[in-house]
Amino acid sequence: MKSKCQELTNILEEQMNIYRHLMDLSVKKQEQLIKGSLDELNEVTKQEEVLIFQLGKLEGKRENCFIQLAELGNFDCKKTLSEVIPLLPVELQEDLEQIEVDFLALLEKLSRTNQENTGLIEQSLDFINYSVDILNQHTKPVYNSEKEIKVEQLNSIFDKKI
Repeated sequence: MKSKCQELTNILEEQMNIYRHLMDLSVKKQEQLIKGSLDELNEVTKQEEVLIFQLGKLEGKRENCFIQLAELGNFDCKKTLSEVIPLLPVELQEDLEQIEVDFLALLEKLSRTNQENTGLIEQSLDFINYSVDILNQHTKPVYNSEKEIKVEQLNSIFDKKI
């Protein structure tokens, strides 16, 4: 059981390192959103995709390890880490408890940063939509033969909103 707990600990630490990299990339993404640098934003997004793919692989390993640990410890594999830690030998609990605390804090911080990024993206979209609406609403005065002024809608630059 000790070796499975160590394996689980190693997998969780690897996942946490990848989430730390994702956190760094989220901060970079925020900077690029503020700057409006689309090329650099695209590069950050590509790096995120690679890390998310790695996380998917690690998650499969973690699930398999957890199932094996559940068989050894005679507990339900659907339990959460919080529920399982007290069922493990005392000498194995401390590392997993610390990982759990660190992981939760990291995920909370990542979630906040991603919410801020979502807000920045929404603001950018609102500005783009506003700009498109302004471009679509141009009018010009036109004089007819009786010197009356009529307002004529200019042809729209865009046929559809982006």
